[in-house]
Amino acid sequence: MTTDYQQLETVLVQLTPDESHTVLRFAEFLLQQRHTPVDARTARRIVSAWLVRDVGNLLMGGEPAYVPGDRPVWRVPVLVSYDRQGCAAYIDVDAYTGDLLITEKTAEKVLRDVEAFIAGSTSN
Repeated sequence: MTTDYQQLETVLVQLTPDESHTVLRFAEFLLQQRHTPVDARTARRIVSAWLVRDVGNLLMGGEPAYVPGDRPVWRVPVLVSYDRQGCAAYIDVDAYTGDLLITEKTAEKVLRDVEAFIAGSTSN
């Protein structure tokens, strides 16, 4: 056993069961994120390209958040750069395949969310 593992074991045995569970879930999260072929930058570019091509200009993908689970995704905020600036919606990108997790109605919903955001209310 290496020194790093011995130090980790020493820390884990001092934690409560709930704390140990939290640490192990976080470690799983880090390992899962590390092994996804699609990184945050790529997910952001995929969403930005889709927004410009299929939804409208003055929209772009923001800084993605990794969401672990059975089907891990990058959750990319839709940023508005017109009038009122900020996040109006979110688009998920499959962290393994790079597929946009959208439907044929997603573009319409994003536009409604953007309009509501610009008007001063959010409907996310």
